[in-house]
Amino acid sequence: MNKRYLWLWLLLLALAAGCGRSPTADDPAAAGEALFRRWCTGCHTVEPDGAATVGPNLAGVATRAAANPDGLDAAAWLRRETIQPNAVIAPGYNAGLMPTNYEQSLDPAEIDALVAYMLTLE
Repeated sequence: MNKRYLWLWLLLLALAAGCGRSPTADDPAAAGEALFRRWCTGCHTVEPDGAATVGPNLAGVATRAAANPDGLDAAAWLRRETIQPNAVIAPGYNAGLMPTNYEQSLDPAEIDALVAYMLTLE
């Protein structure tokens, strides 16, 4: 094999190995962000000035969660809103838009990671 192609092949192999890595349990917010990008960004934005899409803008959701009227701590409220999305409907949205099967689709650690990420969205 030509040396040039060998170096190119090794570079591509190294890049591919890095692509498959996922955040570890040591950083649940990073793992949650990866999950959020996979499962949630099709319907939600987290950009403060981002346009509303299918679902509400989640910029500042940690602050709103902390001030929820249900007496739950922010993490418990975000967890409930993720697995029971029709418990509280955001103004301007309708019930039934968000899938209700995340508790079956994601394991408890993944839901915890999503919550950890959303808690960073102050």
